[in-house]
Amino acid sequence: MALEDNPWVFRHEGKLWVSELPREQMLYQLNDQRAWDAANARHERWGFAIAVGAAVGVLVFFVLGSLAGLPTVVNLFVLPVGFAVGAVLGAVVNKRVRAVALHNSPLPARPVIAAMVRIPPEVVKRAPEDSTGTQLMQWARRGYVG
Repeated sequence: MALEDNPWVFRHEGKLWVSELPREQMLYQLNDQRAWDAANARHERWGFAIAVGAAVGVLVFFVLGSLAGLPTVVNLFVLPVGFAVGAVLGAVVNKRVRAVALHNSPLPARPVIAAMVRIPPEVVKRAPEDSTGTQLMQWARRGYVG
């Protein structure tokens, strides 16, 4: 595609995007923001907290149902409720623990990136090769070249 040679156009996650920044600067900003997102996701550990909470909830509801002498069928229908209650409680506990952890070691602010617009296939086909970034952004927002 000839449009991929344009200095304002770049490919990200399999799609063509346009920005008012040159390709190299925009890709650097995107990679920087994605790295921050990955570090923040590892810092939160939501999946682990919800899984542990759900397992504990199922175990507690199973033990309580067994001690109460509930029939096995009723106990099996109550276990999903234990799963849900445990998962929610795990998330609440994680949120409170995470708030303390974030207060003690705050992450830097999330990197801000310049505006970018995905280029629709119709614009890719019809846009001239020497288009500016501003023109491409306008055409991409409208969905057609003209």
